[in-house]
Amino acid sequence: MSSLVLGLGLAVLASVALNSCYVIQHVGSASAPPVDIRRPIATLRGLLSSRAWLIGGVLGMTGWGLHIVALSHAPLSLVQAFVAGGLGLMAPIASRVLGEPLAPVERVAVGAVVAGLALLCVGLGDPGVHGHVRAVRLSLFLAGSGAIAVVFAVLRVEWRARALGLAGGMLYGTADVAIKAMTGVASAHGVASALLSPWLVAAAVATAGAFFSFQRALQSGEAVPAIVLMTAATTVLSVLGGFVVFGDPLGSTTGLAALHLAAFALVAAAAAALAPTLASRPGDAADRPEAAPADGRAAPASAI
Repeated sequence: MSSLVLGLGLAVLASVALNSCYVIQHVGSASAPPVDIRRPIATLRGLLSSRAWLIGGVLGMTGWGLHIVALSHAPLSLVQAFVAGGLGLMAPIASRVLGEPLAPVERVAVGAVVAGLALLCVGLGDPGVHGHVRAVRLSLFLAGSGAIAVVFAVLRVEWRARALGLAGGMLYGTADVAIKAMTGVASAHGVASALLSPWLVAAAVATAGAFFSFQRALQSGEAVPAIVLMTAATTVLSVLGGFVVFGDPLGSTTGLAALHLAAFALVAAAAAALAPTLASRPGDAADRPEAAPADGRAAPASAI
């Protein structure tokens, strides 16, 4: 079995685990206190007190581990596209299980996201498994994507839950790019060098921010749109990182390059349409400034 095939197989397993984790954690977080980045210990304690959330967390850690191993065997762009492909199955199943039916326009938007993500992996080859780490370019990419994610995280808009999902996705994508850089350092200089690299700090900070943003998104609004937007943002940013930072080929021909650019545009357009459309639905928790926890206590105004 080639390294590429192994990596993509692991990416599929990671997709199943991660998408299942998101749905289970949405159910578990409903009874937990509001997620508040100012109180990280209390937030984690509250989430871990939910058995459903804990089960989802274990499943998510398993998926994350599979994702990391997949990144060491296949290009970042391909791995992320395969992981995101699970949206095609997750969205309709989660909609039924959670009782969150999607309107026709929403189904079209979700379908467009899935189609765009699938097109991103068409014609991509094996280069970039351990792309050369360009320190300055990588630093600028991580700083820029992190800054944009922070803007989404602090937006006070009626579709705030969706904005938090986008912020979480961008930060997870930022972390993926940093982790990919670590796999390259480990391959060239050993694991010890990777653990001492600044990319470990970048990955840890981005992952922490993504965790709080996405968990608040799951807690404040409907699960399906938050998951779709988060996954779309993660995938687009990760694939962009593969192209821009690590030299993954945009396409071996002009036609493939154009196809991949069109796929990026399709995902971006669908995500842009999805957030405000879903936020306008009657009874959406995201229309409220802050969603109250199940025990009736008011959520702090500044909670993520």
